[in-house]
This record gives sequence, structure tokens and C-alpha cells, in this order.
Amino acid sequence: MDALLDYLDEIEEVLDASKTIPFSGKVSVEKERILEVLSEIRLHLPDDIKQAQRILNDHDKILADAEHKAIAILEAADAEARLMTNSHELFKRASEQSTEIIEEAKKNARDLRAGASAYVDEKLEDAEKHVKEFMANMDAQHKRIMEYYTQTIDILYENRQELRR
Repeated sequence: MDALLDYLDEIEEVLDASKTIPFSGKVSVEKERILEVLSEIRLHLPDDIKQAQRILNDHDKILADAEHKAIAILEAADAEARLMTNSHELFKRASEQSTEIIEEAKKNARDLRAGASAYVDEKLEDAEKHVKEFMANMDAQHKRIMEYYTQTIDILYENRQELRR
């Protein structure tokens, strides 16, 4: 994201360094330099999208790890319960403990899923926000450029009309 902001700063620098057209408040820009910066922005934009994909992949890994832990806990509880079946009281306690462990494992898995989902949602929201900001900025700059060229055409037309008189 910093690279994109740097490129936008670079566009601003090109605009600031551009020659002013007298009596118009407009500037003449180096088209090739602006196009180079826009090309660089396009090259860097997919990195944010790739980062969002990595976040989604991490989300799946976290969920898989939580499920593996839950299975391991369940298997451990099952093994412990089988060992304790020799005595009725021990079996009863083991059963209660295994139920608690299972419930806690399920709760932990739900908490992990909820946390991972919230984290991924936040990162995707950030990426969406940055892309929207970039698009709005590019749209505004495109409008300014179009206004500049429209005014330039008007000035040229007026100058031609003056020459014909």
C-alpha cells in the first residue's frame, strides 16, 4: 500500500513541477511520466489482492488447526475414558470430564473461527477501501486531465477564430 501512495505522491510531484498555462490555471504534464506511474500502480495493485488471498488461506489453516486440535482432544478424552472404565465412579468422572473437554474444544474451535473470520473480514475491508480510494483518486485525476484538454481545445479554437478575423 505504501508503494501505491508513493506513486500517487509522484503524480502530485509531476503535476507540481509542470509548467503553468498562462491565464488558465492549467498545467502541461509529461504524459509519458504519468503513464509510467500508472503502469507501476497497476503492477503493484495485485499485491494487495494477493495479500488478501493469503489472509484467506491463513484463515483456512487456522480453522484446520483448530479442528485437528479438537480431534486430538476428543481422541485423548476417549482414550482416557476407556482406561477409567474399571471403576464406576472413575468412569462417571471421566465421562463428565470428556464432555467438558469436548464442549471446551467446540467452544475454542468456534472462537477461533469467529476470530479468524473477523480478521479476514477486516483485511478484506481494508483492501476494498484502498482500491475504492485509488479508483476515486484516479477518476478525479482523469476528470482534471479531460477538463484541461477541453479548455486547451477551446483556447486553440478561439485563437484560430481570432486569426481568421
